[in-house]
Amino acid sequence: MTTDSHGSTAAGHGGLEARPPAAGERERSAAEIEAEIERTRQRLAGTVDAIAERVKPANVARRGAEAAKAQVLDEQGQVRTRRAAGIAAAVAAVVALMVWRRRR
Repeated sequence: MTTDSHGSTAAGHGGLEARPPAAGERERSAAEIEAEIERTRQRLAGTVDAIAERVKPANVARRGAEAAKAQVLDEQGQVRTRRAAGIAAAVAAVVALMVWRRRR
């Protein structure tokens, strides 16, 4: 057995060591431990899948488009005229600036 910088011992099991059952706990069988490991593995796989789905570029782009759309449309799907006009003016100003810089 080895001791790490925190004073923990490792018995060659990735830093995990079997602990004796706490007061009131019964000792678990190998089958129970294996079943718990499998349940944990399944939960972890589900978590990894959820994270992968969330950061997928197509999903990130879709959420961004939905957020942008929500800025211009109200709850009934009607265009928020003032916001749309402000955004259009900003876009026109950026385009005009880009055209002006290229001509110089």
